[in-house]
Amino acid sequence: MKKVIFSILIIASIVGCKKYEGNESAAQMENKAATDIEISNAANPKVEGKVFKSNALIEMKVADVMKNAQEIEQNAIDLKGFVLNSELNNQTLDSDQVDISAEQIKKMEKIQQTNFIELKVPANQLREHVKFALGKGIIIDHILINNEEMTFEKYENELKNEQNQSVKISKQIENKVNKALINDGINYATIDYKLSEEPHVVSTILPQSEIKVYREINLVYELRQSWQDGVYYFKSFIILIFKFLPTILSVLFLYFVIKYVLRRFKNREIKTKS
Repeated sequence: MKKVIFSILIIASIVGCKKYEGNESAAQMENKAATDIEISNAANPKVEGKVFKSNALIEMKVADVMKNAQEIEQNAIDLKGFVLNSELNNQTLDSDQVDISAEQIKKMEKIQQTNFIELKVPANQLREHVKFALGKGIIIDHILINNEEMTFEKYENELKNEQNQSVKISKQIENKVNKALINDGINYATIDYKLSEEPHVVSTILPQSEIKVYREINLVYELRQSWQDGVYYFKSFIILIFKFLPTILSVLFLYFVIKYVLRRFKNREIKTKS
């Protein structure tokens, strides 16, 4: 008996160790998947003597739109960036409702949530931010990273600002504004996100609509509306008859003429035989 109990304990410990090793390996696989995301070389291009203005567009499916959008925005803020726009949209794909009592209905809607985000991060942090964001995606639908070379514009503006003393005040202001815009475009990358999740059904218990209750108790309104509808359909029927009346009369006239001719022809044959 002791040997049996001892064998059971050994088997249980082996199974427990294997289960622990399996959980540990699964966690390692998840961490590896999170760190193995490859980002295009278009992010943070480095060419000696040149400067770039970087923009990115990312469209992807996520598990939770609101939660993942907040995480992406917070990451941009942590990297010394900022959020320009954030728009959450609920699109109703289908809907239905069922009466569950005289006072309540159950409304079911198939909705899809989408969040549009526009934010800026320091250009030298673009790769790190995009890598973090892609780690939140389930399905990556579209990625676009665009770099516009701003070397010529930067040097041209610097020359203009060096000669600011010899131009008008308005031109000086314009040159300084252009310098600020160029520096902003070079130092900060703009990323547009479209985050969406799979459609899901939402059920809500609502009171019966007021218009329905009103029509049930307002008999005078219903009778008047029915009378107006009846008059309208009667007029429509009369107009339809008059519209086809010439055709009907023509067909009747032709029918009686043919019948009359056939009768005369038949009577003539009877007289000839007599």
